[in-house]
Amino acid sequence: MSATSPTAEPLSSARVVALFRIHLRHRGYAEGTVRQRVGDIDRMMRTLGSLSELTYDDLVSYLSPARRDWRPEYRKRITASIRIFYVWANHSGHMVHNPAVELPTVRIPRAVPRPVPESVVLSAFQQGTLAERAILALGATLGLRREEIATAHPRNRAGDTLRVIGKNSDERVVALDTLTASLLHELEVEQGTDVYYFPGRFGGHLHPATIYKWVKARLGPEWSTHNLRHRAATIGLDRTGDIRAVQEMLGHRSISSTQLYTAVTGLRIARVVEATSLGSYDSSRRIAGQMSQAAVSEDLLADPRLQTAIRLLASLNLQNR
Repeated sequence: MSATSPTAEPLSSARVVALFRIHLRHRGYAEGTVRQRVGDIDRMMRTLGSLSELTYDDLVSYLSPARRDWRPEYRKRITASIRIFYVWANHSGHMVHNPAVELPTVRIPRAVPRPVPESVVLSAFQQGTLAERAILALGATLGLRREEIATAHPRNRAGDTLRVIGKNSDERVVALDTLTASLLHELEVEQGTDVYYFPGRFGGHLHPATIYKWVKARLGPEWSTHNLRHRAATIGLDRTGDIRAVQEMLGHRSISSTQLYTAVTGLRIARVVEATSLGSYDSSRRIAGQMSQAAVSEDLLADPRLQTAIRLLASLNLQNR
């Protein structure tokens, strides 16, 4: 049954947005996600007016790159919020039409990962307070998002593991390194275990935006919590080569997302090139072995590829003696 009837007084846009917030919470969305989605719709309402009167052209104009200098990632998020809102509002009977049904897809250019340089992270860590060092460790070592850092609580730590509540209320358990575990233990001794690791001024926890602003202030304006995640992902993959484990640590549902966070270092590329080089000892031995298994004939012996492989193998064998 629809929430409104043909004879009922239409709800105001502000009331519909309030009901949208309740809907998202009932669906189990994380509180940070609820704030983002509702905030996106609320800003659009304050900019464009009545949500029930907006048309497809209004939405396209609102999202147009020509009118707003939003980054593609931000524009994509706003577009998703608008789609989610109007699908719900239409199905629940609060809107008689859905102007967002054919909104164009926002394409995001492939971004180059930008991990925070080690010198910048270590300098900020050395100069920080206990809480500040813990924030940096959670971001740079575990790759936690700012919302995940803000909502970290002692009740979610069990020895050297931390249970993390991520996007869409997805949970994961992350191992703690010795340094990060000791920093969290110090905070528990100092503040007790009944409050968040980073408590707010009036109860609860620090707002994620506060975590974000602090990190930028300490690392410099060009770096953020997102770059700390890039640092954790890049070094984690470089040292272990285990992208699946890095994916689980970051809380990505898709491994393609993890690939966007990991910068491939020049050393790793050099190792790949060395491994695939036709001049390497392993490659020469493999080429010679494959060709020796074939029927030997005068034509085969005259094959320049075999002669090259034999010369390389002989040369490398002499070098390795």
